Amino acid sequence: MPFSDEDMIAASELREYIYCEKAWFLTRQGFSVSREAQAQRDAGVVYHEQRAADTVRGTHSRTVVWILLLIAAAILLLAIYALHSGGS
Repeated sequence: MPFSDEDMIAASELREYIYCEKAWFLTRQGFSVSREAQAQRDAGVVYHEQRAADTVRGTHSRTVVWILLLIAAAILLLAIYALHSGGS
């Protein structure tokens, strides 16, 4: 076997590595995360998930407003065209 078990990285470890290389390294060295640090990390994840959800909701709201404005503009243009054509 070309790699020892210590040299192998599990697929589940890649997520931790991508999130924080230093935390991944310290975990591999046998250090554990304190309860306080884990609580802060969990709170940060919740915060960022809420921010992302708020952003998505805000983006969707703006999209709906733009669509409604475009529809109103199209109706207005059609009305102006109909009035102009009817008057000729």
